Amino acid sequence: MQYYQEKGREIPVIETDVFVVGAGTAGCIAAIAAARAGARVVLAEKMPVPGGTYTNGGIGTSSFFSAPKDDRQTVRIVDGIPYELALRLEKEGGATGFIHTPKDDHRGGYRFVGDHEVYKAVISEMLMEAGVTVYLQTTFCGVVMDGSRIQAALMENKDGRQAVFAKQYIDASGDGDIAKFAGVEQIENWQDYDQVCGGPTGLVFGMAGVDFDRLITENEGAVRVSYQKPAADGTPTLKLSFCHLRDPERYKALADLDINFFTGIQSIHPGEATYINNSKGVKVDASKAEDLSMAEMKLRVKILRMAQAFKACVPGFEHAYLSWAATQIGIRASKITVCDKTITQEEISNATRFDDEIGLYAFHDLAPKKPELFAKDPGFYGFPYRMLLAKGCDNLLMAGRCVTEDIQAHMSTRNTVGCMVMGQGAGVAAALCAQADCSTRQLAYQKLKKALLEQSVILEV
Repeated sequence: MQYYQEKGREIPVIETDVFVVGAGTAGCIAAIAAARAGARVVLAEKMPVPGGTYTNGGIGTSSFFSAPKDDRQTVRIVDGIPYELALRLEKEGGATGFIHTPKDDHRGGYRFVGDHEVYKAVISEMLMEAGVTVYLQTTFCGVVMDGSRIQAALMENKDGRQAVFAKQYIDASGDGDIAKFAGVEQIENWQDYDQVCGGPTGLVFGMAGVDFDRLITENEGAVRVSYQKPAADGTPTLKLSFCHLRDPERYKALADLDINFFTGIQSIHPGEATYINNSKGVKVDASKAEDLSMAEMKLRVKILRMAQAFKACVPGFEHAYLSWAATQIGIRASKITVCDKTITQEEISNATRFDDEIGLYAFHDLAPKKPELFAKDPGFYGFPYRMLLAKGCDNLLMAGRCVTEDIQAHMSTRNTVGCMVMGQGAGVAAALCAQADCSTRQLAYQKLKKALLEQSVILEV
């Protein structure tokens, strides 16, 4: 590769306590948590809409706030800002609410699906209420290091290039972009992701004009479950249907497209297949610009072909049409940042608890194929603070799918609510470190625990 020597220039400086890269599932929660803990917060996001995979990526399921208590009951293990967000979505008419699913094969006990358009407004309102300074359509592009500390982060937008001088930094980029530029060690686990699910990428889309009565009656065994949350006041509620079209012989036109034949369809509006999960995407390193761009284009073509195949071979879809597609492809894994602690699958299976927990979690995306991977009694495990600490950097916290090296364990921690739990932990910790002017490893856990409890985080059940 040839290089061009850019001339030195003066750029504007922005000063803040906490700088967050990535206004996604983890980053929005991190920014709100830090601001509520008293920090000045700057949040930078490359897309025009905050929300990450829940908005730009079009993932409608918020993956479970509860864990099984026994065969008939569940217990909620996630509260705080993630749960507040869920309730606000429901209040605005943009969610199914928590629908009890006693036989749910993810062992969550409840399903919750939100509307991505309503989510955009609700998360924006929460960021503004918290006083977070948000820069959308802004690209993070580098750091200035001072030994093992980040001195400044560089970003570019319509105002040109700026240097953000913060006391603490949170990498919620998904790919570990801050960590990469800071020289923190990273590993790759995307190459083997097709061994545990459809692949490292996917593109969610929706179709309208679906005859669900025919879909249910003429595709025997395809509709796994259909729920509707009862309304105490008699008002209509959103219906939640899950369809899994798993029969390659019956749905040959779909099978010929080389999709992961676990095509999940979630419906929360009448006549609408709101979320169709094209879970077998292009196998690429999504942290590389050219590869990511090619995957984006290939998957646009693939969902068009999928929509055509649905019309051709699935009863109930004859008059349906492609109604929307996610703004960006979904990425399950790319670069994993090496942190002080990485959760292992063995620790998840053994329901391991830690002495520095920032939250609890239970969901595992390998259900129901490998039930042995679930956390044993009491059905959940802990997230240690150390899993957020980027190894070798004194003021960088990680949050989201860019942590957890064990690929099976990653199939638990990378999901939406898990990322939110990490986000709140990272946000509160960053605010406290900024206020105390200490490194991430010097923060006393009891101080962090007290602040988390004040934000309604559940640490004991």
